[in-house]
Amino acid sequence: MAEYTELCSMEDVPEGEMKSFTTGNNEILVVNLKGEFYALDAICNHMGGKLVKGRLKDNLVICPVHRCRYDVTSGKVKRGAGFLVESFSGKCGDQKAYEVKVEDGKVYVKI
Repeated sequence: MAEYTELCSMEDVPEGEMKSFTTGNNEILVVNLKGEFYALDAICNHMGGKLVKGRLKDNLVICPVHRCRYDVTSGKVKRGAGFLVESFSGKCGDQKAYEVKVEDGKVYVKI
């Protein structure tokens, strides 16, 4: 049964920013969009890029390795990498998204 795990405080991730946190065997990206917190796997499932080193544009995080774009609110891939990367390495797939709750200034994810 999944439980909520404390990852950080709200102040650790200022509005419009993202940070990566490790809990157990999971590296999780936490994003603050207009005061709402979202969480997804921090490592791109396509080529293993660290999403925290990517760029946040609106509600999309752009992988720094091959520019896969993920909607941080759902983990859904929005645009894959280029044709050659898809041909030789497989397509970008959805990132695992985590349920988030905020209580008493702390951010928790359901693992």
